[in-house]
Amino acid sequence: MKLLRLMPVVLLCSVAGRVLADESVWLLGADDWARPHDGASMVQMPPLPEVVKAWEQQPNQQLVVRYPGGEEGLLWANELRSWLVALGIPSEYQELVAGSRRPDQIELELTR
Repeated sequence: MKLLRLMPVVLLCSVAGRVLADESVWLLGADDWARPHDGASMVQMPPLPEVVKAWEQQPNQQLVVRYPGGEEGLLWANELRSWLVALGIPSEYQELVAGSRRPDQIELELTR
C-alpha cells in the first residue's frame, strides 16, 4: 500500500530530474573575455563553441545570458550578444538578465 502512495512522488521526481538535466549552464570568465578577440578567437573561446553547438541541436531554446550587474556588466553582455549573433544564435533567442552569481562571470543557460 505504501508503495502505491509513493509512486506519484517517484514519477514526479523522475520528470523533474529530466527537466533539470536538459538545462545546460556554461560560465564565461572576465579574464577570458579580457583577452583580445576577433572572429577566429571567438569561434574557439570556451565555452562559446559548446553553447552554439547545443543551441543548434534544438534552435527553439532560449539562451539566458546572466551577467554581472552594473554598466560594465551590461556592456559585456551586449558585446557578447553581438558575437553570439555572429556565431549563429539570433538575438530573439537570447535574453539578457542582470545578476550572475559572481561579479567576474557571465552564466550562459539554455532553457526550453
